[in-house]
Amino acid sequence: MKKLDKLENEFLPQVMVDSTEVNFDTLRFLEAQNKTLIIANTGQVPVQFEFIKKCDDSNYCKDWLHIDPYMGFILPGEKCDVKLEVYVDKRCASKMNSGQDKVYDILVLHLEGGKDLFITVQGTYERSVFGCSIETLVHLNVPLREISLGKLIELERSKDSSSVTSTYSVPKEIWFLVDHLYRHGLKQQNLFEHPGLPSEILLIRNWLDTGSTDPIPGSVHSVAESLLLLLESTAEPLVPYNLHEACLAASTSYLQCKQLISSLPLHCKNVYLYLCSFLQELLSHSDENGLDGKTIATLFGQIFLRDSPRSRNDQSARGRSNQTKARKKANFVYHFLVNDFSDLISPVHVS
Repeated sequence: MKKLDKLENEFLPQVMVDSTEVNFDTLRFLEAQNKTLIIANTGQVPVQFEFIKKCDDSNYCKDWLHIDPYMGFILPGEKCDVKLEVYVDKRCASKMNSGQDKVYDILVLHLEGGKDLFITVQGTYERSVFGCSIETLVHLNVPLREISLGKLIELERSKDSSSVTSTYSVPKEIWFLVDHLYRHGLKQQNLFEHPGLPSEILLIRNWLDTGSTDPIPGSVHSVAESLLLLLESTAEPLVPYNLHEACLAASTSYLQCKQLISSLPLHCKNVYLYLCSFLQELLSHSDENGLDGKTIATLFGQIFLRDSPRSRNDQSARGRSNQTKARKKANFVYHFLVNDFSDLISPVHVS
């Protein structure tokens, strides 16, 4: 019987991994890091492996982690190099800032017909203004790098920071970027349509996070894309999710749209109107920059009224209904590009 058991064990899938703990260096927003995990077939039979999800998880790894390949076939004596890439982008930066998530995951490496292996992936994340809420940013009177982790998490998790006196009417980070575009980008062709350079966007990120007194680095296209990224990386869009249906329903009526914007949280309203004022100025130079209101409204409609992650993953939300929703978002924003809304504006102060 012992010989039979030994024989059976010899023909079970067997692998060795070069490490069960994968440690990454300090991670930063939009900077990818890669590590290689080596899976070696040390047994006598071919191995079919796959990274599988844990009981309560919807995926086999967290959003900030990419595994390639996540499944494969290894012959006896052969090995497979698995690439692990960690990348914190606009989808997950807000959870990192608020402490809802961290660079830590346990991967389950499943062998068909064999045992599961567990691999830990971990690292530290250097928090950035990208991923901070508007409410948090207006309360920062020093560069983010000078804020303690505990204080940042407290601000991000606060449900009623509006009761605390804020330092700014709009976040200084948004003001700096818009002011730069106002001074240098009003006549620039294809602003917000032409992508920035990734290397320059990282420099702008560092400039904002450290509160540098040097001139903003990079081209106006990189500054414009950084502004869009800052708006897209918040946990909630400028117009909160709970108002989206009302905004879409009101998209044909400027009066109703104004009423809805008036009902926004104070700092979101200030930022919305501040940005629309800038976009109006930008469009007043359309003869030189070639931009048109419909195009700008479509772009910013998708940002100001950004879909929730759940609806983005909903396959049924595609097709004609999705096009209709995009058109209504654009219509909503377009009202504020062609009409006077000065009666809604509070004075902007940034020191």
